[in-house]
Amino acid sequence: MEHTEVRVSRRELPSSHHENNRGIVLEHSRRAFSGVKSWNEAKLQVWLWVLESMQSMKKSKVRFVSTCGDFVEAIERPHLWPALHYEVSEIKKELHAFEAWELRIGSWESIRSVSFIAQSVKSLGLTQSYVAAGHPRWLDHLFANEKHSSRA
Repeated sequence: MEHTEVRVSRRELPSSHHENNRGIVLEHSRRAFSGVKSWNEAKLQVWLWVLESMQSMKKSKVRFVSTCGDFVEAIERPHLWPALHYEVSEIKKELHAFEAWELRIGSWESIRSVSFIAQSVKSLGLTQSYVAAGHPRWLDHLFANEKHSSRA
């Protein structure tokens, strides 16, 4: 099955990268949010941004990997997470746009490259939100290592 995998970081600023089923990064992105009042609101904004991005890019089969384990579990088992009812209902509305989707909880190690993209806001002073083709060239070594380790 041809699919796009989205790895999402919520540290610093949200960022993501999208890869095909061969592990090749097709796009990467970073988004700046302001006026977010709570941690759950921040996570919801990240999820809605990623879902909107995938819809805009006409992706139909998507695997989402996120460290927001509470949200992933709440989407899969909403009866166990009643406090996240609103967030889950908003995310599920957007998930219906996809032909097929899968959610996975990822470790920080599994999304390390995405976390570096997000950290570039502080370390390099890059505050502009963007979407770009491929992976950031300044992280060539990291993406090469991730591609190699994902095939092992």
